[in-house]
Amino acid sequence: MYKYAQIADSIKERIYRGDLKPGEKLPSIQAYVRASGYNPDTVLKAYKLLEEEHLIYSAPKSGFYVVKSMGRLSNPKNEIDLITVRPPDAINPYKDFYHCMEKSISIYQNKLMEYAPPQGMQELREALAKHLINFHIFTRQQDIFITNGAQQALYILAAMSFPGNGTKVIVEQPTYAVMLQVLRCNKIPVIGIRRTKDGIDLTELEALFKAGAVKFFYIMPRFQNPTGFSCHEKQKQEIIRLADQYGVYIVEDDYLADLELEEKADSLYAMGGKERVIYIRSFSKTLLPGLRLGMAILPEPLKKEFMNYKHSMDINTPVLTQGALEIYLKSRMYKSHVLRTKKFYKNKMEVLRRACELFFPSDVKYHIPSTGIYAFIETEIGVTEKVVNSLAKCNVKINSIKDCYMDEFTASEGLRLCVCNCEDEDLVKTVKLMRDEITKYK
Repeated sequence: MYKYAQIADSIKERIYRGDLKPGEKLPSIQAYVRASGYNPDTVLKAYKLLEEEHLIYSAPKSGFYVVKSMGRLSNPKNEIDLITVRPPDAINPYKDFYHCMEKSISIYQNKLMEYAPPQGMQELREALAKHLINFHIFTRQQDIFITNGAQQALYILAAMSFPGNGTKVIVEQPTYAVMLQVLRCNKIPVIGIRRTKDGIDLTELEALFKAGAVKFFYIMPRFQNPTGFSCHEKQKQEIIRLADQYGVYIVEDDYLADLELEEKADSLYAMGGKERVIYIRSFSKTLLPGLRLGMAILPEPLKKEFMNYKHSMDINTPVLTQGALEIYLKSRMYKSHVLRTKKFYKNKMEVLRRACELFFPSDVKYHIPSTGIYAFIETEIGVTEKVVNSLAKCNVKINSIKDCYMDEFTASEGLRLCVCNCEDEDLVKTVKLMRDEITKYK
């Protein structure tokens, strides 16, 4: 890494940690040179790089200052938003990805007006195969399929036929609401299995697998939406064993793998489920929400059918964004972004956990993961909607998890909190408001 980039990264980390406050003046070029031993041109280049990324600005005859809006979340309506999945500008790599888009135009200019291969650009698939090694996932570029977001991959898998002609899909309860909608749109018979912070009942899962006619089992083992629950390693191993034993495919939605703090916490696919696991990954939640790029790793028997459906839907995924993602993954920008993003969400969850420990009475159950996007507050039957409506009057937006359940499934109630777009002090304020409302109905 160039010296000026090292200086820029060092200052950037101090800004994100809050050591350098919005509006605070940075050391002058000469002061930084005296303190660090770097030459003036190197320091100036670092400052200019930070200025291009809109982290600092220069004032004529005064010096460089931290951008005043740095680290603050946009909030034009003065509301507390615990629903919207939109990472704040402080950690969104707009400038970096814009640079990658420009490079993509330069490198792939002759291909921009042509159709890319339906499976995705080979250059991106090769970059992804190398990138996934960081997650202990060893696969080949020919096993990877690029989609317009993970949602397209889920839709194709729901619509297409599988070997064995299974018709039923097993889903956790609660589960990703969009997946339930996908299954309803495709008129797929759905079976629910309860998911708690301890995982799922493996005896019940085996009985469902054994009954047959299962198309696949859809699961989010890591930082589940809507609860934030994660499966422990022994349970993941047993799920893979049961899938192998009964010939059931597993659709593993690993949408927040980038945020994992535990190096040994592997995906089902990485744990040895290559023959039975369909691995789904998105880049929307941790990179840029509007990027709409996803990927699927498919076992051999599913590739042809998946490709037929993909080709019938959109022919190809745009070359411009594929090329930009390839460039981004190969650069140091990606690692820097992931480190920054991990720190951001880890801090958010720590703030939320401390607030819950401080303000909630002992009989209120909640799950605050070590990182991730979602946390879960359990509520008694009939209370959830009252809490949602009461907080809305205080300009606080939160969601019930009722849409994450099948209509016929006996649901426990609860609140899903998305920490993406909320200041620390607003998280604390929300916990106090929830406490007042929840205890009101006890």
